[in-house]
Parts: sequence; C-alpha cells; structure tokens
Amino acid sequence: MLAGLPPPLTPPDRPLPPDLAGASSHGYNCRCVARHFGLDPAAYGALPACSLTEAEYDELLSEAIAVQTEAKRLAAARDVTGAQREYARMRQLARRLDRTSLELAAVSDLATVCYSAGDLGNARQCAEAVLRVFRVSTAAIVHFGQYAELRMIEGSREVAERVLISLSTEEGDLGGARELIAGQRRRAALRKEAGPGQFPREQLDPYGADELELRVLEVRVRMAAGDPAGARDAIEEILTELAAIADVGEVRDQVASLRAMALAERARVRQAGGEEADASADLLRLTAGHEGPAAAKFAIGLAETRALGGDLPGAIAAIVTARDELAAAGVTGDVAEASHALGTLLLLAGEVRQARDQFEHAGTLWTANGDTPGARRLEVALARCAAAEGRWTTAEEHANKARESARASGDWPACLHTDFVAATIGFARGEDLPAVLDLLFPVALAAADYRFEFTSPRARTAWARDVAGPATELLMALLARLRKPGAAAELIERACAVGAYTGAEERSLDLTGTVPALGPVPAARDERLPLAALGSVTSALPLRLAPPPALRWSPASPMELDRWRELAAERYHLPPHVDETVETWPAARPGRETFLLRFADVGHTFLSWRTTEDLDTVHTHPIDVALVATAREFLNAASPTPHEGESVTDAVRRSLGEDAFGSFEGEQRLARVLALNLLPADLVGRLRRAAAAGRRPLLRVQPSPSLAGVPWGLLALPDRRPGHALDAGETDAVATCFDGDDRVLDVADVSLLAPTGIPRRPPAADGPPCYLLDPRIPGQSAFGELGSVLGKQGTASPLIRHLDARLAEGPVRPAAGHGLELVRRTDTDRRLLTELLAQPCSRLVFVGHVSRVRDEHGAQTALHLSCAAELPGTAAPIGAHRPFTAADLALSEVDTMPARVALIGCASASDFGLPEPFGVLLATVAAGAELVVATGWTLPTSAAVPGADPMAELVIAIDTALAGDDPVTELCAWQRTRLAHWREHPEPARSPVFWAALTCLDARDDRQTWVR
Repeated sequence: MLAGLPPPLTPPDRPLPPDLAGASSHGYNCRCVARHFGLDPAAYGALPACSLTEAEYDELLSEAIAVQTEAKRLAAARDVTGAQREYARMRQLARRLDRTSLELAAVSDLATVCYSAGDLGNARQCAEAVLRVFRVSTAAIVHFGQYAELRMIEGSREVAERVLISLSTEEGDLGGARELIAGQRRRAALRKEAGPGQFPREQLDPYGADELELRVLEVRVRMAAGDPAGARDAIEEILTELAAIADVGEVRDQVASLRAMALAERARVRQAGGEEADASADLLRLTAGHEGPAAAKFAIGLAETRALGGDLPGAIAAIVTARDELAAAGVTGDVAEASHALGTLLLLAGEVRQARDQFEHAGTLWTANGDTPGARRLEVALARCAAAEGRWTTAEEHANKARESARASGDWPACLHTDFVAATIGFARGEDLPAVLDLLFPVALAAADYRFEFTSPRARTAWARDVAGPATELLMALLARLRKPGAAAELIERACAVGAYTGAEERSLDLTGTVPALGPVPAARDERLPLAALGSVTSALPLRLAPPPALRWSPASPMELDRWRELAAERYHLPPHVDETVETWPAARPGRETFLLRFADVGHTFLSWRTTEDLDTVHTHPIDVALVATAREFLNAASPTPHEGESVTDAVRRSLGEDAFGSFEGEQRLARVLALNLLPADLVGRLRRAAAAGRRPLLRVQPSPSLAGVPWGLLALPDRRPGHALDAGETDAVATCFDGDDRVLDVADVSLLAPTGIPRRPPAADGPPCYLLDPRIPGQSAFGELGSVLGKQGTASPLIRHLDARLAEGPVRPAAGHGLELVRRTDTDRRLLTELLAQPCSRLVFVGHVSRVRDEHGAQTALHLSCAAELPGTAAPIGAHRPFTAADLALSEVDTMPARVALIGCASASDFGLPEPFGVLLATVAAGAELVVATGWTLPTSAAVPGADPMAELVIAIDTALAGDDPVTELCAWQRTRLAHWREHPEPARSPVFWAALTCLDARDDRQTWVR
C-alpha cells in the first residue's frame, strides 16, 4: 500500500535518470512507488515507509511537525544543544516516513543553528548537504511528476543558501555571496510570476519579509566589502520597513526575528564605526527582549560598554556569567566572543598572562569552527599581548599574520585595522620609524577620508572620534618624533578644511509659505523638496558632507600629503579625489603681516601657524589636553552661556560675578590663563615684533571645536612662560608670567578663518542694507526665553536714532519710514527673508535669538525669526514657532547672501564648536557672505545693567563697521576703545561680557569662490 502524499497518477514514462542511480532517496515520500506501478523495485529501492499504515504515517508526521516546532523554539532561544537534539529526532522521523522534504527542513535549520552558534564548519557541511540532496530530489520529482513535492523542498534550499551567503561573506568570497543572493531573487520573481495556486502563500513573500532578510545579508556583504557607511544606511532603511509590517499577523513572528537580526547587525555596524553608545542602546533593546542564552549573547557587548564607563570588575563578572550560560547552551561561537571580550578587558587591566589565556581559548574555538576572521582577531590580540610585555619580534610576527589574512580577505577596513595595529607596535618599539610612517600615514588619511562616506552626521562624528581620531593622533606623535613639522601642519590644514555640504543644488525647500502635502521625495531635480521628506533630523536631509577639495599649501610648495593620499588610495581603495584645488592661505596685504592660526583636536589640540610673508615656514605646537581642559574650565565658568540646568538669569549673574567678567581682576586672570595655555612663546614673540615694526598685524584664527568660544582678542600676552603646565587652581603662578596688561587686541586686529572646504558662491549685488532686528516670535512673551533681546525701544533711543540716520542716507529693507518700524516686527519670517535676499543687498543685519534646536550637528543651529509653526522647514516646531535652521538656508532657494552679514545672537559663531562646523554662520559663507560678524557666547541683554544699553552700542558699532571700508579693522578698533574704558572704569556696563564675544569671520581675501 501507499501512505503519505497521493501517489502519481501515471507511471514514469522514461528510464531512471543517472542522477538517481545508487541513491537511497529519490525525492518522493514513498519509495515503494515502483512496486505500485509494477516496475522493477530493484532500481528504486524499498524503504520502511512502505510498511506504514495511513494512521501510523499520520501519527509520525504529526510528531515530526511538533518536534520541528520545539526545535525552532530552542534555536530561537539559542539553546543550541537542545535544538540539535530535537532536529536529530526530526531526522529520524523523516527517515521512518521516507520524507526527504522533512529531512531537508531539519538539516537546513541545523545549518542555521550551527552558523548562529559559530560552528561554521558544520554549518557549511549541513547547507551543502541540503543542496546536494536537493539536486537529487529534483531529478526524482521530475521523474515521478510530483511537482508539489518540489514546492515543499524549495524553502529548505533557500534557508541553506542563506547560510552559505553568510559563510561566503565571512570567508571573503563576496562574489559568491552576491551570486547566491541574486539567485534567490530570481527564483522569488519566478514564483510570483507563476499562475495562481502554484506555490504556497508563504513562498510568495506577500509582505516582503524574505526580501528584507536578503537585504540584511547584503548589509553583511557591504561590511565585508569595506563599506560600513553604505551598510549603516541600508540597515536603517531595513528597520524602517520592518516597522511598517510589524503588526501584520501573518508575518509578525518572522518580522520580530528579523528585527532582532537587524538590530544585532546595526549594533555591529555602529561598533565598527565608533558609535558605541548607540550600539549599546541596540544591545540593551535586544537583551530586554530576550532571555537565557540569547540575552547572554547581547550582555557581552553591554559589559564591554560597562567597562568603558569605569566598572571593569563588574564588566568582567558579567562576561564570565554570560559565558557560562552560553557554554551550557552549546553556543561555541558566542563563548569564543565572550573569551575574547574577557581577554580585552584583562589586557586593559594589565593582566597580560590571563588575557592571553582567554584569547587563546577563543582562538581554539574559532579554529575548531573554521572561523577565519576569528583567527585574524586572535593574531591581533596576541600581538597586543606580546607588545604589552615588550616582546617586539613576537608582536610583529602576530601583527604581520593578521595583516596577511586581512589582505587575503579583501576586506579593506580589516586591512586598515591590522595595519594600524602593526604601526602602533612599531611606534611603541621605536625602531625604524620611517617604516612606521610609511605604514601609518596612509592609514590615517584613509580613515579620515572614509568618514565622508557616511550620510549620518552622528556616524561621521563617531567614525572621526573613534576610528580616524586615534590613527591621526598617533601619526601626529610620530611626525613630532621624526621632526616633520611641515607634514604635521599640512595634516592640521586638512583637518581644518572640514569638508563641504552638498546636495542643496539638487533640490530646494520652498519657503514661500505653502505647506506641501505629505508624500515621497519627488524624483525630478527641479521640484521642491516636500517638508515631509525633510523630517526634523539632520541625518534625514539630502545634505551630504563631501571630502574637502585638494589643497594647495603655498605658491612655492605642493602638499606633501598628496603623495601619501595616492598611496592610501592604492592600499585602501579610497574614492577618487575631488577635482577642485583650493589655496589654504589668503592674499597678503601690502605692509601688513597676516598670521594664520589653525587649531585641530586630535587627542591633544594641535596648533599650526605661519604668516603670509613666509608661507613655507611653519610652526606646529601640541597643546596638552590638560591645558585645553583648564582653559575651557576657566572660560565656561566666566561665559554667560547657561550650563545644563542653569537659567539664563543665573548664567548672566554668574558671568558678571567677581571671579568672572564682573571685575577687572577676574577678567584679567581669565585672559592670562587662556593665553598661557593656548599661545606659544614663538607666536607671542613674533606678534610683538610685527606690531613694533609698524602697521598693526592681522591675526586670523580657525579654532578647533574645543576652543570655539575663546575671545582671541582679549587674551593677554605673556612676558615669560611657566616652567610647567598650570593646573586650574594655580592662579598665583599665572601672575608671575606677566609684567603688564598687554592683550592681543593691543598689538593686532583679529578675525576668524573660514574652513577651506566650505564651497562659496559669489555674493549678491550691492544694494540697500537689510535689517532683521529683534523679530517677534510667535507664541513667545517679550520677557520669556525667546523674548525681546533689545528691550523696549523709543524714538530717543540710541539705536533708533542710528537707524533714523541710516534712513536719511537712503532706502533700507524692509521699507520703513522711521527706525522704530524696523524693530520687533511680526512679519520678519523666512518668507520676508527670501523676498529681501532676492534683491540686491549691501549687508544683512540680524539681531535676535540663535540656538541649537536639535542636536550637536551644525545644520540644525537656527535663527529665530517670526516664523509660524505652519511654515515649512527642517526643525521641529517650538509651540507656535518653527526655527529657521542652517539646513533650511542651505536647502532653500535663498542661494545668495550679501557680502557682509551680521548674526548678533546667542553664540552665533558656535559653528566652530560643532563636530561638523556648518551652522548658520558658515551657511551664510557658503551662500556668498564674505564677512560675517557673530558672537562666541550667549549675549546678556541690556536688562542685565539697568541704566545702560550695551546691546544697542554693540549693534550700532557693528552696523557702522559693516558700512565702512574695513569692517575688521573698525570693529577691532571699537573693541580697543571698550577695553580702554574697562581698564579705566571696570563696571558691569563696560564688561567684556558684552563686547569681547564679538568676532568677524573674514573671507574677503580668501580667493575661495568655488561651487561644488
């Protein structure tokens, strides 16, 4: 008799194919089919199922399905031992039933279990067995005409191939992995094209869950191909699409599993890119959603983060506990990861011997599992252990093995990492430093340039901090040891070039007031970008940070970095360099020496300086991180910018205290500490000599993020240096370094340098001045945090008299008959700004609130105009008001700024304090502004000093200077008069807190008008 599936209706009409010769499994559930048709059974074989009754068959089939369900549950819980036991039972039942489809399902699932456990050898064996049997079974199915059976085993082939995709990826066979993915997609398309009822619904992937799994596998391929930036973008898209189908009952369990898979992958991608905090958040979500061995796996990553937070003993204990649980479950791959993590922490604690034991235990498991990347990690770990013990030859041997393995894999981030490890060992050994330079320089440049591949600002920042940063920091130390100040200075120049935001040319944000409907981003290049597509987070914007252009060091000298970058491109497959070449120095002014200072934060802060009279003589100085921290401590204590949890009123009161800007002694101490910590002796001496020679020199500064708020003109000039680095409390020692009270302003005019990587447009044509003065903000009281900054103005107020004088000279915009009509308007919104800047304009003066509205990334710093929340823009509304961000400006049709701009608001020059300096300050430069006046900290309003109006004095001075021939010289001269008054009568109304924050970004002579 026949049991199981219905028998074929007709006998085979052809001889037994050669594929089935000698096979014990023919792909049909009952091998006594030959006897059923009266054929010679010898060629087909007869198996135990032939003797089963229908009831016995059904009972065993039900048991097999129940066993499979339990095996899947155990596998999901990462109980590998339990899952393997159940799948072995399932295979026994499949053989008794003579059901190849059931055995293939068990073996393909076993392949997945082995892979997830890190047992890569057995995973491959199981997956390849499935594919071999699939070929034989397909031949038998065609022979017997049982095509329904083919549809049953198709899913097992897909599962097995997905394991092989992962294995091929880990082994560096990316072509094979991509070919398997393409094959799965082709078959999925064919299934969907087949007639109705040809395949079970779950094989038609109605909600795209199977395709999303393939895309997760592609993320792994992208990582292995050296594209962590692309992998990160792709995984974010996958998680978004999974969220859209999470509530569909038919695929809810599959989506939950895929989400866990995608979150784990995102955590891995984030860790590779230095985003440790975000990776920990993903691991925390996974830990909370799982229990047992699954939770233990994710707990390892969390423990490593715990160690970074300082709790090393707790982290070690947590990893040991997790490893014990994983070992009991048979998850050998995770046990190896736990041992490796444990070894890393022990090495950090200085327990080298114990660390090596843990690494070697991990290596034993990786070798047994056939894990090639794991073996490479072992070599790196052993190299670090040997280096920690001073066994340099052994360390280099291990490092070279890791490098060879990385090269063979074709994974350039792995090459970058192993080369960095080798360079670190070579630097610590201290022998043959030129060879170390040959290794390290391309590593640092490649790591720095790759950052621009990330679309997310947060990812770029993390990569720069945790991947590119350590390489560049080590390179700077090596260049100092090799006495190569020129190369170090070029490296500082390139770091300060920053990069350019691009993408604004492709689409623009309509600021006319029409709120677009929600919908997808339009494909046409000339259409406006709808608000819904922009969202409220910078990373969602079409702005993309591109690498800086090629730089030119001086008329006489090319960049030494160019040849190193060519080598980096050859070794690490960097993207092609941009075509533009931009000079890094401004035009010299006859008879006036210009000093160029650029600071870069690379572990320590590094300064390079030179002058336009001698561009090829460069001076570089490392500024110890402790000195920078002390300077920041003093500055933060004195600055009126509110600290976290501090009100604006309390911040102003603190800033005007005796130890800050409220007394001459407090302010002078601040100026001296900043100078001693930030100005090297050779620079101070050269400044003094240049000033003594005649015309006052010009000091142009590009600060690093750590020094963005420094009032450079206020800094005192030391007469001698202290014998050691000063601690924050050594105020008495500070005084011994000064004979008088000379400040930088006394000997030089000061302005800011714009990053050379910011593309610039030509400025607007000359025309009337435009004024945006103290806009009324919807929903905000005049006395609230976003209230009036100028206070109540009347016809007799100095500022209004100044504006009346301007009106007497000619027209201004917006049109007004009296100066009072330009202040506290309700229509000063983005629509009016668009209208004003569409016409010729000589200067734009904004006085109001500036803030950071979203996060630490510059495209979300904003001006607070009179914009209602209903107007389109990239920032989330604040009640009835939507701020106008730098991203709004960059993406809008406002693509031309007047040559001179004033942004007078709270810390409007804070762009330089951002990881990516592209806030409202530099957005105006990119749009054409050649000179921008801004402030380095929060400005107290005139309400802080009753009876005086220092804010009005500031605005008048700025507008007057912008209307003059040389605004930088005029503003610095005005600040010198303020300094003289402060010295004569150090009272609150004359405090530098009102005027020292003022700074000019002067790009008039940079010759950098270029558009990407």
